Amino acid sequence: MTPSRPATKHALPEAPEICRLPAVELVDAVRRRRLSAREVVQAFLDRIETANPLVNAIVSLRDRAAILREADDADGRAAKGDAGALCGLPVAVKDLALTRGLRTTFGSPAFADFVPDEDEFFVERMKKAGAIVIGKSNVPEFGLGSNTYNPVFGSTLNAFDPAWTAGGSSGGAAVALALHMVPLADGRDFGGPPRHPPRSSNGYRPGRDWRCSTRRWAWRDPWAATCATWPSCSTCRPAATRAHRCRTMPKAPSSPGSNAPPPAAASPGWAISAAICPWRTASCRCARPR
Repeated sequence: MTPSRPATKHALPEAPEICRLPAVELVDAVRRRRLSAREVVQAFLDRIETANPLVNAIVSLRDRAAILREADDADGRAAKGDAGALCGLPVAVKDLALTRGLRTTFGSPAFADFVPDEDEFFVERMKKAGAIVIGKSNVPEFGLGSNTYNPVFGSTLNAFDPAWTAGGSSGGAAVALALHMVPLADGRDFGGPPRHPPRSSNGYRPGRDWRCSTRRWAWRDPWAATCATWPSCSTCRPAATRAHRCRTMPKAPSSPGSNAPPPAAASPGWAISAAICPWRTASCRCARPR
């Protein structure tokens, strides 16, 4: 039985059907040419234009024309049979992760104008898999807090009731998912970020043991160095608003950089999760609801 979701108190029309499709179905539709990546991206950008002014979940939104050019490139790859696991999916990266050429503020005035010249490890992986970064999701300053507000962009409101908190530190990501502004969102995890915000907006936390804060690259991120000592807390999984069509898959090799193929019984979302992080795990919760 499909659980019901609360109705939002924000003055929002219902999201279009494209925006309510699970991520795995969107990718499949783009690959099979039932939908174009341009149609998908256009629908989500229109939804952001309608919903985001009410909740302030997406920040540093890129120029629409540049985003649509990337969508056209994704359509070209799909036409050649070269569609990656995230082909044509628009994503908003949490504003704690480096994004090459796109402002990354960490929610702090000290970095209000900082534009990195490199991508965070998982952002690079998502792009190689065909994801289209459309902007960033809002965070508390430096990700420190269970409520999403900062001096640079202000507060993110709860997806369903403006009197409630959006949680933190992945409040922007959770609200963007809940209101169908993006099909996938990331969350850096030091215990609560991808758990509290999704729960505040009627969602699910990611599973354990999806770790990419490894000592191998911890020098790039002081939080990663800390998380590397607490591997069960460190995760870089996508969040979801409902565990839709997700199933347990057999154990797979759990080693960084492994190129082992997915197990035969893996869910369709396995490829999406694997595209983001090199660790192979035993669960997948990354499909979106209708």
